[in-house]
Amino acid sequence: MLVNWQNHYAQKLTGNIRCMEFLQNLISQSRLLEVLHENLPAEMKSDPLYLQVEKYLAAYCDFNNISAEKAIHEYTRYISQYNKDCKAFAKTGEYPLEADKTEFTISRESYDVVLMLSVLFTRHRFSIMSLLQQYAGDATEALYIGLGSGLEIDLTKNSFRHITGYDLTVNDFLATKFPSASLHSTLYTGQQADHFDAIFLIELLEHLDDPYDLIKICYNSLKKNGRVLLTTATDIPQFDHLYKFAVDHMDFEEKIKAIGFRIVFKEKITHQYLSINISPCNHFYVIEKA
Repeated sequence: MLVNWQNHYAQKLTGNIRCMEFLQNLISQSRLLEVLHENLPAEMKSDPLYLQVEKYLAAYCDFNNISAEKAIHEYTRYISQYNKDCKAFAKTGEYPLEADKTEFTISRESYDVVLMLSVLFTRHRFSIMSLLQQYAGDATEALYIGLGSGLEIDLTKNSFRHITGYDLTVNDFLATKFPSASLHSTLYTGQQADHFDAIFLIELLEHLDDPYDLIKICYNSLKKNGRVLLTTATDIPQFDHLYKFAVDHMDFEEKIKAIGFRIVFKEKITHQYLSINISPCNHFYVIEKA
């Protein structure tokens, strides 16, 4: 038993070192990432959640053959485009898709890496993941809509006995990382009614023409007193965002209450890294089926 424990500890330590080496490799090769990392609060970098995201990023990149150089290139390219879109939005009030400016393209795997890097290098996305983990709860059935890299599953997987996920494309890495989960490469349209204890709509609703259609579907998919954990986006002119939630969220809250939800928790998360005259923010909600 002692030998087995020592082997387990050695493997865990080796894995931690590898993921830390991957992050340090990124920082050492990119002045942008170096500056962003230096400006992060010490309590964020020492949070166990930070190491968990590091490990997941390193494993995802290793599985998908994404080098540190490739990750840096894609993140830098994305930030450059986002800054341009923010400047345009400050002048016109239009998102890129509204203004019919959709020339920016990125592969799904690269986009996943960009989003994971933003958790490690921006406070607002780290805050979202921290709240996600904090309010995941403890139940039987969980549904994740919009899987991306699968990071949200990894951060909350210990809270549920069974996990179901839907996305139009599911990276093969998720099947190896979560072998017991039921993952589907298709649109979720309410395939299971009155079934789930928790549904996750994290950084998804702003990508839809009408987010309330999906919220209604989720209401019907939940058991009584089941919860939806979701985020909204306000004034975030990302290349693939369609829906802008009003700053005060009064209309949003009226509509979800009309569907039949009650608000259990909400928190506004502001973005602090922009000097442009706009005020991007996310709202994190936990809503419960009445």
